[in-house]
Amino acid sequence: MERVVKISKNFKEAEEWDIEQAMSMTPEERLDIVQYLREQYYKIRNEDRKGLQRVYRIIKRKKG
Repeated sequence: MERVVKISKNFKEAEEWDIEQAMSMTPEERLDIVQYLREQYYKIRNEDRKGLQRVYRIIKRKKG
């Protein structure tokens, strides 16, 4: 991932540049960035996760 620094005069200009950058990337590149950010987040929280968290509920049905 290449790091690029852009100095903007205002937030609107910065946001437009961010959108242009995101749209110029392939879907795989965008997913790589999301995964990188997830890893950084979990590193800060001292958690070890190797994939997406799975959430499930077991529902007991009443026999009727």
